[in-house]
Amino acid sequence: MSAESLSELILTASVYGKGQIKAKVFKHLAPVTLSKILRAVPFGGNANFFERNFAYILTPVVTGEEKPRKEFKEASLAFMPSGSMLCFFLQNTRSYKPMNLLGEIREGFDLLRNLKRGDSIRIESIVQAQTLP
Repeated sequence: MSAESLSELILTASVYGKGQIKAKVFKHLAPVTLSKILRAVPFGGNANFFERNFAYILTPVVTGEEKPRKEFKEASLAFMPSGSMLCFFLQNTRSYKPMNLLGEIREGFDLLRNLKRGDSIRIESIVQAQTLP
């Protein structure tokens, strides 16, 4: 993904009582999906897992497939339209269902690895990128 671009945004999420997660998300990867997520922020849910391949939360966002793919790298962030789920990939994964890639987790990945089922994740904001390593 590009180093810095106009389509780059920073998503900030908090895990109740544990810390923050930051991800770079890119408008050009899934513009309709990302705009619907932007309108829904802030929202949150309880963490669940799919075979420890990815953690996810249910969202209020309803949208279809957009540039869908099934293969994701560790630290990818994607949206699964069939379940209205925001997915945080914990390892390289081939998904059964197509998802819309949004970006990649840049801070707080260890926090995600140590999540427990039921931990509260809240998507706090999505703002224009400044500089995030």
